[in-house]
Amino acid sequence: MRGLLASVALIFAATTAAAGDPLFDAVSAGDTAAVEQALAGGVGVDSRARDQATPLINAALADQLAIAELLIGKGADVMARNSGGFTPLHAAAFSGSLPISKLLLAHGATLDDAANKAGVTPLMVAGEENHVALAAFLLAKGADVGHAEVHGYTPITRAFLKRNTDIVRLFKRHGATCPPASFLGDQDYAKCMEIHD
Repeated sequence: MRGLLASVALIFAATTAAAGDPLFDAVSAGDTAAVEQALAGGVGVDSRARDQATPLINAALADQLAIAELLIGKGADVMARNSGGFTPLHAAAFSGSLPISKLLLAHGATLDDAANKAGVTPLMVAGEENHVALAAFLLAKGADVGHAEVHGYTPITRAFLKRNTDIVRLFKRHGATCPPASFLGDQDYAKCMEIHD
């Protein structure tokens, strides 16, 4: 089961490793002046890297709030998708950026978007990466704690398999239940059931 959890991390690792494009390098470095210069020089605000990531996706991954604000101000698509189908909000959930997540939702990002290869929502990504404050914020905004992705894993399943105990507690407080022993196995089911406030 755990091998399946690597898919999101691998996709975003490829995005952060893609360097060599001046705009994307400037975004990742937080160089606002260089980003403004590139855009003024005719580079598209939604230009694409090799993995189809946009500058806004990279800004979310690098937790560059000022750059994200600049790009959105220039009309960046808050629902653009990389080659894995992940949006800037998924990227912000992966990096744990609460400010960028708030910004994206304020500009129309879809809270429970799961139209990606893994079928995961931003809440699932935040939970898997153990970003408690961000997961709590997404839940407060109404994120679906019961959504099942393409392999049938719910947010609590993915968090539990990564042994993110605080996230499991958080999800339980919002109504999530441990997957059955038939899904997790007897030992893991017992361990999941032992996690409580």
